[in-house]
Amino acid sequence: MVITGMPGVGKTLLAIEWAWRRIDRFPDGVLYANLRGYSPGEPLPPGTVLRGFLDALGTAPNRVPEDPGGQARLYRSLIADKRMLIILDDAGDSSQVMPLLPGTASCTVMVTSRGFLPELTARYGGSRLKLDTLPEPESRSLLAHLVGAERAAAEPGAIDELVRAGAGLPLALTLLGGRAQAHPQLALADIAAQIRTAVLEFDDLDPDTSLYSVLSWSYRALPDDVARPFRLMSLAPGPDFGLNAAATLNHRSIDETRRALAALEGAHLVERRTPDRYALHDLVRTYALELVRSVDGEADQSDARDRVIDFYLHTAKDANQQLSQRKNRLELGQLVPGAIPLTPADAAEALTWFDTEHICLLAVQRMAATSGRYNAVWQLAVAMDTYLRRKGSLDDRLASWRTALAAAEHLGDPAPLVLALRRLGDACSRAGQHTEALDLAQRCLGLADPAAAADQAETHRTLAMILERQGDRERALDHALQALDRVRSLGDGLAEAEVLNAVARYAAQLGHFDQALDHCRAAQELHRYHPDRAGEADTLDTLGYLAHHSGEYSQALTLYREALQLRRDLHDHYQVADTLRNLGEIHAGVGDYHTARRYWTEALKLFTDQGRAAEADDTQRQVEALHHSAPGDAEEEVTVHTSGDDGQQVRDALVDLLQVAGFDVISGDVPQHGSWFQRLFVTQKNSRGGEELGRLVAAAVANHLGGTVNGSVVQGRDIHLNHNTAGAGPSEQEANAIARLLEACQAQDEVAVCTSSFVLVKVDGRITCWVPTTEAMRVLRANPHLLHSPRELFSTLSRLPESITGNRSHAGQPPTTAHGDFPA
Repeated sequence: MVITGMPGVGKTLLAIEWAWRRIDRFPDGVLYANLRGYSPGEPLPPGTVLRGFLDALGTAPNRVPEDPGGQARLYRSLIADKRMLIILDDAGDSSQVMPLLPGTASCTVMVTSRGFLPELTARYGGSRLKLDTLPEPESRSLLAHLVGAERAAAEPGAIDELVRAGAGLPLALTLLGGRAQAHPQLALADIAAQIRTAVLEFDDLDPDTSLYSVLSWSYRALPDDVARPFRLMSLAPGPDFGLNAAATLNHRSIDETRRALAALEGAHLVERRTPDRYALHDLVRTYALELVRSVDGEADQSDARDRVIDFYLHTAKDANQQLSQRKNRLELGQLVPGAIPLTPADAAEALTWFDTEHICLLAVQRMAATSGRYNAVWQLAVAMDTYLRRKGSLDDRLASWRTALAAAEHLGDPAPLVLALRRLGDACSRAGQHTEALDLAQRCLGLADPAAAADQAETHRTLAMILERQGDRERALDHALQALDRVRSLGDGLAEAEVLNAVARYAAQLGHFDQALDHCRAAQELHRYHPDRAGEADTLDTLGYLAHHSGEYSQALTLYREALQLRRDLHDHYQVADTLRNLGEIHAGVGDYHTARRYWTEALKLFTDQGRAAEADDTQRQVEALHHSAPGDAEEEVTVHTSGDDGQQVRDALVDLLQVAGFDVISGDVPQHGSWFQRLFVTQKNSRGGEELGRLVAAAVANHLGGTVNGSVVQGRDIHLNHNTAGAGPSEQEANAIARLLEACQAQDEVAVCTSSFVLVKVDGRITCWVPTTEAMRVLRANPHLLHSPRELFSTLSRLPESITGNRSHAGQPPTTAHGDFPA
């Protein structure tokens, strides 16, 4: 369906309200995207939306094709046969929408647009709803609700005039009602007279112009100390802004700005999203932008932009200093008057600020580039770099340094150009773009002043890292040694310790263990006088590598764990993933497979989240290899989902069954609430095969195992005869445990229990069981969202052929009926 209509008529509100009222029709979820077709700024490209949808569908980055066509095909295959709602809001034209349409009719698509999009309905069918303005009775009802029924009844003539002024537009009527709410002492007739003056500026009462007349009236009703910040807020970079950024734009104190924003919120001209965070509706922002360009001179606008750029730049520099103990070489100019930067008190506060503001930081960096503030552009990239690198935000880090490089090329100073080339080279290398990374680093080396030892050292160290990631360890060591020669002349203990550790790392990888150990000890000695937790973690990790590859496994575990804890404390998710993989390798090497699996599973999630495809693929292969290394001792993940908030009864019954059947339950995650979900980790300790246990459960489901248990006979049926394994039927304990599990499932509306032995699903009052093959488990591991959705899990397994599921499903009806025979 395409919902069309003029601005402010309520297209988005209608789509969202309709979705909420019919959410039960879409058990597989809702995808939403604001395409920004008519918003200030650039429309959102379909490729960006596709990537966001693929992320929302749980697609690992390494599975996402590079070309847009491949992404569209993957997207359509993932939502094929799903019952989903896809809302594409504010489409500019059909070309924005068509790549996002599903390939099957199982999904419902709602598109909102100011245009009719005739190509869309002509090519793909569907319906179009032209949303007209509200009829007069509905407009009067909405306005009466806003101002109060008693007040509306007292001034019916004024209400009639305000209804006409609102022209049936919900946004305009809300602004009018908001003004009346904010001033209960003001007669509605006075408000009507004020709006009448604003309307006379326009030729007619066309709804489109009426909205602007209402906005104009709302704006003119503002006192000067509120009108000015309203205009200037339209210059805020990013989708929203905090109180300090608003005060900086306003060039007023925090308290004055807070009062102005409260007044704007009362007038429905600004939305407060959190206690100190605000946003403007797209239409209101567009109007405010027109105002600021016509009322405020270019000099005032430029000053406001300079202030907000400096606010973000100086706050980011101080926040970065809290995250990194290393010497901050970023020398900023004098703060622009009127900027009110924040000073994070510690690393936790700095991290929270970056988490909140990093989208705005990228936007303000682009603003600085457009404004010709080229020094601020590369300085912002430096200030964000520690945060983006530790978070593993590869795409944002690449974008930041590409913007910085373009700005640096405008400057006559080679220093920022060399810096941008070097950091972009490192970012490309971490993202797997090795050829470009090497080209950038070599260009950097050619431009760096031979007499500038710091630049030379840093560039050689970056080249070493790039070469090591490409597998050229000998050249990596050579460049690391050149970096060490240069850094020793600087008297910078932290930088020297960093390079010493790099030399040790590459020497160790080449088998030069004595050389590596000497350099590690030298780095540790420097850290005694120059504390740096990040550097200490790096050195501990290298020492762990040395111990590991020298066969000193106990010492290696200790060193890696210390490095891991430091990196967790620093929120260095990129390095945490690497250390987790190292720990997994040691545990696997000594036969501790379930601990190895735990470390590798966590590392795999981090690699996947960070888009590190090669590392994710390698770790996935390591996890899968555990099943072949020692299948009798390998750790298995078991999951429990219930629609009710407390699935403890199902979880406990499952644990009892697994323990009776010969499994050790060795650990479990903290349950997730809302609907219950918990992961457990188990190992098998006796000879009862996992597939055999699955067949017992499937047989019980087929015979509808109830609460009456008599030996191994349940409801008059001998289970072991059905699974055709002579003398290997269920014990009394096993039969009772299976009965308790099924009874616990009956108490829930929906259940999904997934083990490698059996998959148990309850939907629509019906319990179904599968005994999955290895290939079926591979399908489940590749689609972990299925474990949280009994209906989607049921649908997926029902569609798989018997060769994948291992056998046909076995279903049990509610207590009055039993259904499905287990094949003898």
